[in-house]
Amino acid sequence: MHFIEYDYHELNQSEAHPSMDCTWDTHWRGRKGLKEDLSDEPLWPTISDYLNVPGRLLEAGCGTGQWVQFLGKLGHDVIGVDYAASGLEIGREHNPNLNLIKADFRNLPFEKDSFDYIVSFGAIEHDINGPEEALREFLRVLKPNGRFMCSVPCLNFYWIVGYPWQLIKKWLKCRKTLRRLWGKKKPFIFYQYVWSAGEYKNILNKCGWGVIDIRGYCPVTKLRRKRFFDSIVNKIDPLYSAHMMMAICRKL
Repeated sequence: MHFIEYDYHELNQSEAHPSMDCTWDTHWRGRKGLKEDLSDEPLWPTISDYLNVPGRLLEAGCGTGQWVQFLGKLGHDVIGVDYAASGLEIGREHNPNLNLIKADFRNLPFEKDSFDYIVSFGAIEHDINGPEEALREFLRVLKPNGRFMCSVPCLNFYWIVGYPWQLIKKWLKCRKTLRRLWGKKKPFIFYQYVWSAGEYKNILNKCGWGVIDIRGYCPVTKLRRKRFFDSIVNKIDPLYSAHMMMAICRKL
């Protein structure tokens, strides 16, 4: 099971048509600096046990490069790639020593079997054509004994319960006439896919990946009472209330 999310996108004067490329370039523009210590970030405990031996590491969809910087300080030889130039400029301005490359991770400028690790945090879900092209390209450049760690949005319990309403809301938002009545002038374009754990695992398997584990992080509930309940249920189903899920994979 999966769900397709759309979002409003603000066009710049130079943009003739809305696209996710333009969206991410606008997203990073104007930001400054990088967070130095990411050990308190929710996704870090999901992969820290697999990154305790330094190696050559690629981050696909690195944004400003803050994970490139953090993982480099842990002893990894890190390269970050992203197609949004504005994010890479922020990273280079903050730390000129970061190895950041403007590239499409569906067509990486690296030889086969180049990396010990590949990580990608919330990136592959933004391709309207699906993640398969990127996943096969990651498979090409990872060494035979390497590890691949990739997180995407999780179709958790709360998503599933609200699924009919989400479908109705998506249909309403996609109607141009209704958007005009609501005063929405920005174009409404594809944003991301949200997958169930089962479908995500099937996609990974079809692309040649063996899934070692799928771990959830960033619970969607914020109310204390709900979070207490979720913490109990999560012991049975770790993805019950997870906003994101991390797949840890090897080559088949």
